[in-house]
Amino acid sequence: MNEKKVVNLLGFASRMRKIIFGKDNIKEYIRNPKRRKKFIIIASNVGESVKEDTIKRCESHKVPYILLKEYTKEDLGHALGKEEISVVGVLDENIVNGIKEVADAGGDSIV
Repeated sequence: MNEKKVVNLLGFASRMRKIIFGKDNIKEYIRNPKRRKKFIIIASNVGESVKEDTIKRCESHKVPYILLKEYTKEDLGHALGKEEISVVGVLDENIVNGIKEVADAGGDSIV
């Protein structure tokens, strides 16, 4: 999977203010039944408990996610104009579709 393309799409979503981050916001985003298309991106060096909790929530609510291999939370935060971001949710359905296409093309699509 081309992680650079995924992060570029996230940067575009960030400029449009169509991303969500923060523990409570991510939990609500995953649980929200009104939002049909969801996608979670997890940084490579996120804490083990945060990673496990996020993945369990995604799997139980059938939300697709990607665990990045090359981008740390500092890299991800920098790309999105923040200091560091561990987990990001995408609010724009077109960008969700774009990220899914990139993930599927790389054979790394999860869930």
